[in-house]
Amino acid sequence: MKKRNLIISIMLMTMLVLAACGQAKESSTSSKDSTKASKDVIEINYNDLAPPTHPYTKQVAEPWAKFVEEETNGRVKVHVFPSSALGKPDTGYDDISGDVFDVGLLYASSDKNDILFPLSIGDLPFAIPNSEVAVKVMNKFQAKFMKDTFKDVVWLGASSTDTAQLYTSDPINTVKDIKNRKIVNSLYSRNELIKLWGAAPVSIDNSQLYESVEKGMADDIIYNTTGAIGFNLNEVAPYMTRIDLGVSSNGLFLNANVFNKMPKDLQKLFVEKLGPKHQELMSELYMSSMQNSIKEFEKRVQDKGGKVITPSSDELNKFKAPAKKLWDNWVAEANKKGYPGDEMMKYFKQQLKDEGVEIPF
Repeated sequence: MKKRNLIISIMLMTMLVLAACGQAKESSTSSKDSTKASKDVIEINYNDLAPPTHPYTKQVAEPWAKFVEEETNGRVKVHVFPSSALGKPDTGYDDISGDVFDVGLLYASSDKNDILFPLSIGDLPFAIPNSEVAVKVMNKFQAKFMKDTFKDVVWLGASSTDTAQLYTSDPINTVKDIKNRKIVNSLYSRNELIKLWGAAPVSIDNSQLYESVEKGMADDIIYNTTGAIGFNLNEVAPYMTRIDLGVSSNGLFLNANVFNKMPKDLQKLFVEKLGPKHQELMSELYMSSMQNSIKEFEKRVQDKGGKVITPSSDELNKFKAPAKKLWDNWVAEANKKGYPGDEMMKYFKQQLKDEGVEIPF
């Protein structure tokens, strides 16, 4: 009997030990799975509209991607695709909201999706003079009039290029000199102004700016100063007429599906720190580089007989005068679309005044 009891006791102890080991193994496996899940990396694709060597790619897109990875401790990795590899400016909103790419700049005046229309106010000719003003004015404008507009994308902040100039294959000193010339322009909203100058607008993708003049499809180009250097426009258009036409305003957007799947701490980080960092990099690039880019342009065209032309005050006013029609048309179009156009324009002008900008109209 004693021997039988001893055997039973040993069997019970063995079963208990095996059960304990099984629980320990299951717990260990569960712990490993949990650790693996917590270390999953969120990978997002950034559609960069500029070429690989462009200042925007080197001083904004790539540094921002690195900043995101560092600030999230590697939990988010940004893959930068330059040269509009994932989508063109005119389909930006549909591409990002439709999961074609995850993050990138959208340009209201170039995008075919009408949802961005109110933001196109920032592209009115001779309105916003630089990227620093664009960030302040357009963020306030978006918060007041478009706070609850976007459902498929997440707004991460306003930014812009520096102001646009006129790059030409022949010297242009006056508005009369530009008559009947073909001018490439990347913002559709400026086409009407080009017509009012007596010239013909040619709307093409940024990647074809150089080629358009080189192959005779256009005579001149309207583009921002830093971007012009990045695209080597001086090689085909060795004259710059300084008209300070205004910036190309834009906004950084993130796909809502990607954003909503993020943990709350990452969502907060993107809105409060990562988005503003992108604005900061944009402003640093375009505020500091404008004058340097003009000097670099002069340096590059010296041997070709090119130069920078600064119109007289009276002549510059002749370039500006027709633009009033575009400001009036914007208000009318906003009202037609159901927006409070007059209120929007009044607010926009007041924000410009608060930033020390002289309102042209």
